[in-house]
Amino acid sequence: MARIKQEDYVYAIARIRVRETKLLTLSRLERLLDISDSAEATKFLVEAGYSAGNSSGIEGMDDIEQLLTSELKSTYAFIEEIIPEQLVSDLFKKKYDYLNAKLILKAEFLKINVSDSLSDMGTIEPEKLLKIITDRKFDEVSEIFSKAVLDSCESFNKTGDPQTIDFILDNASYAEMISDAEESGDSDLISLVNLLIYTANIRIFIRSKFLNKSDDFIRRAWIKSGSFTEEILEKMVDSDFDKLFAVLKDTGYEKLSPKLKDAINHDDGITEVEKVLDDYISQYLRQSKYAIMGVEPVVGYLYFKETEIKNARMIITGVKNNVSRETIKERLRLGYA
Repeated sequence: MARIKQEDYVYAIARIRVRETKLLTLSRLERLLDISDSAEATKFLVEAGYSAGNSSGIEGMDDIEQLLTSELKSTYAFIEEIIPEQLVSDLFKKKYDYLNAKLILKAEFLKINVSDSLSDMGTIEPEKLLKIITDRKFDEVSEIFSKAVLDSCESFNKTGDPQTIDFILDNASYAEMISDAEESGDSDLISLVNLLIYTANIRIFIRSKFLNKSDDFIRRAWIKSGSFTEEILEKMVDSDFDKLFAVLKDTGYEKLSPKLKDAINHDDGITEVEKVLDDYISQYLRQSKYAIMGVEPVVGYLYFKETEIKNARMIITGVKNNVSRETIKERLRLGYA
């Protein structure tokens, strides 16, 4: 894997700056709150620049989901077109390989077919990945990936608990992400991945406490890579949220504490915590607006585009399920602007 050179991204940033002007603001996205018809929602997105693809004759939610997925695929294709190497896009696309691996292994143990449920967003074609895992021939995947698959099989055979597959593959997904970031030598990329792992562990800790999960459950779910170490976990695993806030202060994340405290006390605590953490990442990446070199603006655009698509999906699904306008607006994530 080539090490990233900041100056190699000048062209990519110029292209990104043009695309950033086309990102949908929250106020514009919120127009979807007034659209209950699926065909009209699709028309809105297509007019906003989403790839129409095969969207003629739109009838319902499945078609909208296809449109949103197509837009995300187009975004990754655009990124791959403008960057000097595939490191950046692959680093974020590999999560879909791991999601597919979870489905494939669980399907194998439960003796069901999930071929139609696999995502084609990853770095490995679903059919090929299915064969790799089924045949246990790992020549074309990383050592981290292959070990995680084998460890998942061993753990499931011992425990019969499919959740162990999630724990092992989630850990491996982040381990590969930080490994790739470190191999790139780019400090911005390394910092971002560490932030993603840190916030993932906060989610695990708070969600587990809300659901009264055991300390052992938290230890097994904990992401072992990155700066939020197991040693830090042991200081807080059997404690309440006050210990978490103390850890946040000690590790330089004290700005998160007030918002997390409010979120935890909210009626819909888990959902609010998710939003606070997603918005914290958005605030961090908004710094990329001012960069003139390096990979950060590329990653920032990718994240904000994914956030835009997530918000669109949230609004459309909420309207369909008669969720109140105020509740939907409260749940929307911070975008680029």
